[in-house]
Amino acid sequence: MTFLRVPGGCFAMGDTLGGGEHNEYPVHEVCLGDTWIGKFEVTQGEWRALMEQNPSAYVGSDRLPVDSVNQADIAAFVRRLGERNPGHLFRLPTEAEWEFSCRAGGRSTPFSGEPPPQGANTAEYANQHGEGTTPVGRFAPNALGLHDMSGNLWEWVSDVYASDAYAHHARDSPHYQAAGPARLLRGGAWSHDALFARCSKRHMHCRPTARFDFVGFRLVMEMAR
Repeated sequence: MTFLRVPGGCFAMGDTLGGGEHNEYPVHEVCLGDTWIGKFEVTQGEWRALMEQNPSAYVGSDRLPVDSVNQADIAAFVRRLGERNPGHLFRLPTEAEWEFSCRAGGRSTPFSGEPPPQGANTAEYANQHGEGTTPVGRFAPNALGLHDMSGNLWEWVSDVYASDAYAHHARDSPHYQAAGPARLLRGGAWSHDALFARCSKRHMHCRPTARFDFVGFRLVMEMAR
């Protein structure tokens, strides 16, 4: 599993380009430290190395991202990954870390990497090539070398969902954890059209127990303190 360093900095989080939905506002300044985030969505090969069963609906290659996982599944995977890698901690990214990484360090860009449909596995691509996931790394990365942050699978983040969460964000390393039943998914997928793959899009939110064949995840790595 490869992790890439995302140098810390401050950026304007939310829809800075216009046309976004109400839950992408207010645009607000967020500052983050350095983050080590997965170069790819977690693959089925990586999942099968630690877990007894592969839950994915779309199979055939270890390079396909694992799908149909909920947050309890991910917690079990993270626990075993930590046991195999003493001195390291693994977790889902926060919503702010995810968006900052998708935007290659907070740049004002709508998508991660090349725009869909040629640059990402969104519904437009799936309509031509068949529904389902594609192997990680098939499409060009963003400026930081991260793949599939737009398209392929929606990705779990750790924040609780609230439509007005941005109004309550701290400036430094926000992580919205108020009471609520839903968690965030980011990045779009093969099942949704390109507009859903925007880096600022906060469309998908569901209970952490839910499993869908258009949902996967990537991880953040930290050194244990």
